[in-house]
Amino acid sequence: METLVSTSSIAEEIQLSFAPVFLLAAIGGLLNVLGTHLSRAVDQLKSDEDWDAGCARDVRRIHYIMWSSRLCVMTAILVCIVVILIFLGDHVEPDLTAYISFSFIAAMALLTVALVLFLMQLTVARERALIKLKAVKRVGTK
Repeated sequence: METLVSTSSIAEEIQLSFAPVFLLAAIGGLLNVLGTHLSRAVDQLKSDEDWDAGCARDVRRIHYIMWSSRLCVMTAILVCIVVILIFLGDHVEPDLTAYISFSFIAAMALLTVALVLFLMQLTVARERALIKLKAVKRVGTK
């Protein structure tokens, strides 16, 4: 009878860890997008012949992308810790509920900051694109 209880407990633990695993997949997708944006920002920085305000924007954009990526990775690590604690929760003596809650709250806070930084880099990219568009229009009208 002990085997049925532990099998049931493991099944419940797997169900509890299912949502965080989807969150890990979403973070992986976000890291992929951030990597693409980083590549584009670096390419733009390399393509500029001389240093101007646009280059400074590219550097700021790269800075935002890098911090957003770091925070996403830290979020993923915390989500992995949540999954580990969920599985350990039934098998160790001290109650891990507070640690699970804290880890998940910290992960969501880090993800929120990462998304804000992602939004900031999108704003910088838009500003840079508008500057280039205005420059192209000026050249076209002359």
